[in-house]
Amino acid sequence: MSRLLRRRNACVIALAVALAGSMSLGGCGTPQAGGKGAHPGRTGSPGVAAARPAPVAAPAPSRFFADTLLDAVGAGPLEVRESGTGALVAHRNYGATGLAAVGQRRFVLALRDGDACATRLYRFRLNDRGQPGRLSPLGGELHGEMFSLAASANGQVVGYAIGGCVKGDQGHLAVVHLNSGRTRQWGSVNLGGISQGNVALSGGLSMSADGRLLAFTGWDAAGNWHEAGEGRTTSQVVRVLPTNAPAGTLAERSRVVLTRAVRSPELQAAVLSPGGASFYLCAVSGGRAERLTRIAMYHTATGRLRVAIAALRGIPFPGCPVALDSTGHFLLVPYSLRQPRRPAGRPVLLVARINLNTPDLRDLTGGNLTMSSGCPSGAKWCTSAP
Repeated sequence: MSRLLRRRNACVIALAVALAGSMSLGGCGTPQAGGKGAHPGRTGSPGVAAARPAPVAAPAPSRFFADTLLDAVGAGPLEVRESGTGALVAHRNYGATGLAAVGQRRFVLALRDGDACATRLYRFRLNDRGQPGRLSPLGGELHGEMFSLAASANGQVVGYAIGGCVKGDQGHLAVVHLNSGRTRQWGSVNLGGISQGNVALSGGLSMSADGRLLAFTGWDAAGNWHEAGEGRTTSQVVRVLPTNAPAGTLAERSRVVLTRAVRSPELQAAVLSPGGASFYLCAVSGGRAERLTRIAMYHTATGRLRVAIAALRGIPFPGCPVALDSTGHFLLVPYSLRQPRRPAGRPVLLVARINLNTPDLRDLTGGNLTMSSGCPSGAKWCTSAP
């Protein structure tokens, strides 16, 4: 799992979208309004879109998006920005470690609990000016470090992957039903090379709108994973996990719906459609100078390809923070990280917005984000409907 170990300390970019009309942007560093970027077009340009059905009216993008930018120790502030301009409207030094949008400008937030290796979950809502309201606690303390957070559309089902505090500690996936307080947990999960297990996550969790299904990309492993926490990677996989599955190991209770050999392209993210019947897969290939990001839709039940959606060429960066709004109308894909030409300049992340109902594939307005020169270990972005 050496790649996973390296990924833990790299500049990782993640996205999540929950509601109709909601959008999300991903970046590594402090985003500000960027200049106009390249517009993905046809052959020879940053993106190539596949044919799609006749146009269907889609919701408008949201007014705001929220992000939490993770520093070297895996926590950071909560920021809220205008979707059209990237202008900062709110900043809170919460020490956030995870964020998920759940609807009507509502979010679930994971915070580190003091100096202890522990996490607590909270709910908050943005007002019509984009200002975060009071944090309301959700459940008790969770032992460990948050790796990924997801939630159902109504916010009543929350899924998370949480890792151990030192190398060799057990990591697990869990789902909590907030109405009843009932929690299910699945173990033997390799998270960032810290927690040991024979299933390793390579991307974030994705949850269906009804909270009944989780999906994720990762690697299966054999060999000495139990003793050393690593082992020999045998395949790349997309796995799905019913949230009512009995407790046990993740390998036992989840199901592999798609498998690939351990070579390029890398399977780096799987995002469920709102109903969970399909998922969007991001696969990345290329070298040090160029990155090719391919987006395609697959059947969840069979793992069969439904349609190849786009191929985006750009400058490499770690991860594939693809996100889908809950209606299935828009897909957001950061695809290129342009380095500054001047020593004092800042990198710029290019984000493509794909309307899945039309042949429209173009850069998101306000989606080219200027990054800080320092690169924190991770960033998670979410938005909510107006």
